[in-house]
Amino acid sequence: MDFEDSDLLDKIHHDALRILEEVGVKCASSEVRRIFEDTGLAAFDETTGHIHVLAPLVEQAINMAPKRDQYWVGENAFGVGGTAPFVYDDDTGELILPGFEHLVKIAKIVNQTDVIDFMARGVLIRNQEVKVIDTIVEHCRKPIYVAAVTEAGIARARQVNESRGNLTVQFSIINSPLNVIEGMVDPFLSCVRKGIPIYVSTMPMAGLSAPYSMSGLLTLTHAEALFGITLTQLVNPGLMVVHAGLPSIANIRKNYAVDLGLVSHNIANLLAEKVNERLGIPSIQTACTTSEDKPNKQAEGDAISGYALMKKYGFHQMRHAFGFLKELISFSIAKLERHIVLCRETGPDQSPECEIEPYDPEALEAIKRNGSQANYMRDDHTLKNTGRSFAY
Repeated sequence: MDFEDSDLLDKIHHDALRILEEVGVKCASSEVRRIFEDTGLAAFDETTGHIHVLAPLVEQAINMAPKRDQYWVGENAFGVGGTAPFVYDDDTGELILPGFEHLVKIAKIVNQTDVIDFMARGVLIRNQEVKVIDTIVEHCRKPIYVAAVTEAGIARARQVNESRGNLTVQFSIINSPLNVIEGMVDPFLSCVRKGIPIYVSTMPMAGLSAPYSMSGLLTLTHAEALFGITLTQLVNPGLMVVHAGLPSIANIRKNYAVDLGLVSHNIANLLAEKVNERLGIPSIQTACTTSEDKPNKQAEGDAISGYALMKKYGFHQMRHAFGFLKELISFSIAKLERHIVLCRETGPDQSPECEIEPYDPEALEAIKRNGSQANYMRDDHTLKNTGRSFAY
């Protein structure tokens, strides 16, 4: 496989720029619209509600953003990322609500483990932003990703960033496809204006909210993340921002559930990272996880394929790489501990044999047809590629 195919990677990036120009992003926020329109390189279409962003503005933002060699997590970093709403009870097999005892245990394991380079929450503890941040900081000295959308949470994140550093705030500001999440605008702009490093996350699903082809999925994912990166640089030029586009695949055979255990899922995220590597920007994607609902041999096999693929071809950061189970709904601490061993033991020679899908020249038109109101399940492009794309 050629993950350094410059022609494919360049086409994905070029098509993403075209999407922002020709399709645009739906946005109800007058403030975000003003920020873009004041540049003279973006315009709002009243008839569609979309902001159209010219390629030169995006390219300026990419050039202005700090490069990945300035980021505090180095190359080839696996981490505990994501936020599961449940803990998988490894004794009973039941799903239980997470508590701080689970968060502390995860943080301590991460802190003591050589093959884990960074930590996000791992589990969701509701309405406790500040205490969650404090707990992670107390028990983990490694780089961290935190959630902060309340005034108190943002203030604490700012304090930690200024005193400790190595902190990035997670943001999902776009709901795929191409819709700005109105409720995220104010906390996002608050963090950016306060100079807190952020990542911009998006998770299109091929067959549901993105085209059902590899290059089409990556094009939409990249376009959405570039919108967030551009907005960040317009508000606070030079602020550290991480591309956190997470391309995923709706498994048509599993009632369109997101299938994170596919080799194709790992390939998609590795290719997304390679697009970002060519641009020199910090990048965090997702890999080495599973679609099993409990720890088992299949979950181990899924992880081994992912670890080997990543080690063979290299990457920046991969999250969800240890304790997560099916659809990121639950987190198993026993899986976290077992998969640390698997990560250590797995070598690049165990990488699966597969091929990269060629560039799909029809994907751009599929994205244009669907715009910000996805109908990919019924789109002829999806029907045509069912059984052909994402074969691994």
